[in-house]
Amino acid sequence: MAYHLALLDYVKRCPGPYFRELTRELGMPVGTLQYWLGRLMELGVLYSLRLTQRPRYFHAAVPRDEAEVIYVIREVKLTPSRAAELTTGLRPEVVQLVADKYPCVRRDLVDAFITLFSQL
Repeated sequence: MAYHLALLDYVKRCPGPYFRELTRELGMPVGTLQYWLGRLMELGVLYSLRLTQRPRYFHAAVPRDEAEVIYVIREVKLTPSRAAELTTGLRPEVVQLVADKYPCVRRDLVDAFITLFSQL
């Protein structure tokens, strides 16, 4: 199986997954995923970003400023209690542009807002 192609395709379509998300979504063994993430990062095709405790992975074509927005949106979905801390400084128009560009990020943004509003 072409694990590296599946990994590249997934990260390109839905940027910013974390390691366990990749193993679950791709059904890839942990060791295989570790190998291919490392190899693709060495080649400069992927990069990782760590703004909190969890590194997230991005295709090299995703600009760093977009990756930071994606990271925050996807992380807030998992840890809504940190939303205020993570979202400080995010401009709504930039969030909208990134959400429009990546459908999976838009879905995560909607899920995060639903979760946040349900806690009010």
